[in-house]
Amino acid sequence: MERMLGEVLVARQPIVDTQLSIVGYELRYQPTDASAPEASSARATASVLVDGLLALGREIVTDGEDAYLQVPVSLLHAGTLLDLPSSHVVLGVPSDADASDDTWTALRRHRDVGFRLALDGLVPGDPRLPLVGLVDLVKVEIGRTDQDSELRFVRELCASGGTVAVSKVEEPSAFDRFVGAGATLVQGYFFTRPRAVRAVRPVGLPPTHLALLRELALDEVDLDRIEELIRTDLTLTDRFLRLVDTLNGWREIESLRHGLVLMGTRRLHRWVTLFVMSAVAHDAPAELLTTASVRARYCEEIQVRRGQPTGLQAFGLGMFSVLGVAGLLDGRTVAELPLDEQTRAALGGEPGELRDVLDAALAAEQADWDSLVAAGRRLGLEPRTMAAAHVEALRWAAHAKPLAGAEVVSVR
Repeated sequence: MERMLGEVLVARQPIVDTQLSIVGYELRYQPTDASAPEASSARATASVLVDGLLALGREIVTDGEDAYLQVPVSLLHAGTLLDLPSSHVVLGVPSDADASDDTWTALRRHRDVGFRLALDGLVPGDPRLPLVGLVDLVKVEIGRTDQDSELRFVRELCASGGTVAVSKVEEPSAFDRFVGAGATLVQGYFFTRPRAVRAVRPVGLPPTHLALLRELALDEVDLDRIEELIRTDLTLTDRFLRLVDTLNGWREIESLRHGLVLMGTRRLHRWVTLFVMSAVAHDAPAELLTTASVRARYCEEIQVRRGQPTGLQAFGLGMFSVLGVAGLLDGRTVAELPLDEQTRAALGGEPGELRDVLDAALAAEQADWDSLVAAGRRLGLEPRTMAAAHVEALRWAAHAKPLAGAEVVSVR
């Protein structure tokens, strides 16, 4: 992975169906060398496939879901990817492709070996429209023209029997309109924005959960107090015992106190934070919780690689940042969270070290490489280090999904 970490930063954006279930991630990539020529996009695509999906594995990079990658026309024509594993990989045909015989041949060759194909960024009158019958789905990027025209275009594509994905959906209202027009897949950060039905706010959290988080954030943790809080909440007790049993399956747990000692303060804090977050976001799509996990671990990893004592600030910073658009929370929301003043200030948008850490996490998530490199520079970290930290965050989040109900959150 040194080659990937040294040359390519990888981010991902979720793709969901009409029920907000995750069906895949679009992987975005960029050489970390700002002076690299444009032709390096072909090398970056190969690096994402070889050094990302193959080296790290799909379970880490896309949580086991489909991987969507936009592929330069030159790679499609050259057939460079034909010998790579094609399972669960969707290749995007870029906007500069044409409908020539060479392109038809290239697409057929990739379909014959098992790749699925998507026309990326399709617009009305697109010269690639003759290719629609040859691909598995089309992706319409909204916001280029007026929305009424885009809705008509989506209806026309759906009426022809095609599978339509809509990208750049940033508002819940747009999600509703385009799904109503027939789109079956949606991409964008609309799920981080509050709405009447899917509002995400830390209202009505059980006092026990908040008290437990506050106790774990203290410099000196009182295990007696922690044990008392867990014992007074039946759900917490059940979750804790299940979790400890999963993490230490070969060891016999003699008591709740024994489990606390085995788990350790940091791992316990992560578990409780994830559990509280799942309670906060019970009406939110699962991807919001996955996003929270990745941000939390990435913020923590950045501080570790800076040689800074992380305490419990960085993890909570990333975790609760999803409660506001672009990681910005209003004063009422921030006031309800069991965080220290510095972390609250960062979530409120005040500049400083922790805000730079969060901005780096947001930039990595959205493939905003210039902002990521700039944030890393302010924090004294090189792009290679920022990329390595993001890979670790994805790896950890794949093993620590906060789930509602009786599921066990596995936190290592």
